[in-house]
Amino acid sequence: MSNSILLNPKHWHDRAEKTRAKADVILRDDLKKKLLRVAEEYDRLAQRAEHGSQEQAKNDHGEMR
Repeated sequence: MSNSILLNPKHWHDRAEKTRAKADVILRDDLKKKLLRVAEEYDRLAQRAEHGSQEQAKNDHGEMR
């Protein structure tokens, strides 16, 4: 997996969405909860990627801290 994918918020949001869709059809509550936790982690990764993208844009424009 390339860095561009890892830093792409859409990639992680899409994975979260697909994981939630899988959880919707799972009948076992324990597995459903695990999948929903994974989806939450994907959302967190998306937030980190968004933050990283914003920081990179600042750095690219010479606004380093």
